[in-house]
Amino acid sequence: MTPIKPRFGLQEHQVFWNERGSVVCACCHLPYPGSDTWIGERWEEITPETLAKIDRLGGHAACEGCGKEPNRIARITLIGRS
Repeated sequence: MTPIKPRFGLQEHQVFWNERGSVVCACCHLPYPGSDTWIGERWEEITPETLAKIDRLGGHAACEGCGKEPNRIARITLIGRS
């Protein structure tokens, strides 16, 4: 199976969510940035700080498209993603 590549010029490590709580990585089901869906559903990148906070609080976030968990999408450090 060929790995899915990030869309719209985004990076593979980027993770996004909307105001409804949907979570996707840059490779899956992300609406086109700037589109009516992007704006109307208020999509935004989940920052490394927010990912770390979710983890600290025992939360769970995984891409709804491919099932990857953020710690598998990006290695989170105190400095940021790498």
